[in-house]
Amino acid sequence: MKSNVVLVGLMAGAAFFTLVGYELMRSSATVLFKSAYGADSLPIVMAAMPVVMLAGVWGYGQLLSRWGPRITLQMTIMGSSLLMIMGYGVLRLDVLWITPMLFLLKEFYVVLLIEQYWSYINSKLDSASAKKFNGPITGIAGLGSVLGAEMVARLAQPLGTEQLVVLSAIVLLPAALFCHLAFKRFGDPKGHDEPSEQEGAGFSRGVGWYFVQQNPRLIALLAIVVSSQVVAAVLDFKFQFLLSEAFVGQQDAETAFQGEFWRNLNATAVAAQFVLTPLLLTLIALRWVHLIMPLVQCGAIVWALLNPSIWSVGLAFFLFKVFDYSLFRGAKELVYLPLGFQARYRAKEFIDVFGYRTSKGGTALAIASLQKIGLAMHQYYLWIGLIFAGIWLYMVIPLTRNETNSPDEKPKEPS
Repeated sequence: MKSNVVLVGLMAGAAFFTLVGYELMRSSATVLFKSAYGADSLPIVMAAMPVVMLAGVWGYGQLLSRWGPRITLQMTIMGSSLLMIMGYGVLRLDVLWITPMLFLLKEFYVVLLIEQYWSYINSKLDSASAKKFNGPITGIAGLGSVLGAEMVARLAQPLGTEQLVVLSAIVLLPAALFCHLAFKRFGDPKGHDEPSEQEGAGFSRGVGWYFVQQNPRLIALLAIVVSSQVVAAVLDFKFQFLLSEAFVGQQDAETAFQGEFWRNLNATAVAAQFVLTPLLLTLIALRWVHLIMPLVQCGAIVWALLNPSIWSVGLAFFLFKVFDYSLFRGAKELVYLPLGFQARYRAKEFIDVFGYRTSKGGTALAIASLQKIGLAMHQYYLWIGLIFAGIWLYMVIPLTRNETNSPDEKPKEPS
């Protein structure tokens, strides 16, 4: 138990600092890009996300094969920090094309690092421990997001937006230290040095898709991740549309409303991470935990369809984000626990890095394209959300089956 607490503390600490930096990078990179190319160009740069994610996951796979998880993690942390510093240097030369590079970097690096942290945690905790600790891990990491957002609010004007990019790079250094201490204390995950039977699978193996398709549960999890992110995207778009209608000519009032909304959401999510997630994961069967989330989402969207308003749509979006930041993360990680190294370190990154970000970018691109041909997409956002929430609900069945056909599933290694 004591060793688990130390492991959780180190990896949660790494996630804390990573998310402090991400909040600094997210705000600065987005504002810098909009200042250079305008807000209307956001769907265009997001359209490049699937290519960037696929190339990045493939590169990660190559590093993992050559160097193993310990060095790969340090290389990706320090490499991300170095790219931010280089980007800042180019910014100082007034080169505008670096802003879309920084925008895409902030989308990719955070999920790659966070998912590697979880891959290591999943390699070291058993199911009982994970049910207790997954919530607090996300809670500590979530506090990093709160601190990072507060730093943005306080430092953006006195320091300047460009300087926040440098701060993002700097706060990755303690994250690298925490990861180094965790690997030094608890060692590499077992199985990382075993030759894979699928060495000849080429690109598919390198990006992790090969290992996803070997396991029906992982295919179901990929479908859930994609469908849930479509729900998130359309609820966000509908919420923003209603806010723009409600606060016409009241920019400051809208900003204040959104600030209060995200403050309340983040506070609720942190409370859920420390209380709701460990409570439900330890008291309720995993299948019911996974069913609760899409069922609640379907109910909230139906209410928003019957009574569309800022409050009903805002509640649906609010509930999704709270679940996504707390219960969904904790429950999702339990799926990987009994699986072997290739599933935890390769299939996971394909699902939670490529699948997560690509579904977000793909949804934005599809909606932007349909709007270009004259469709009033805001009329269909809630219906799209309900359809994909239904897909999410349906895919829980294969996700939570007791048996899998995966050749990669192995007994859990001791922590």
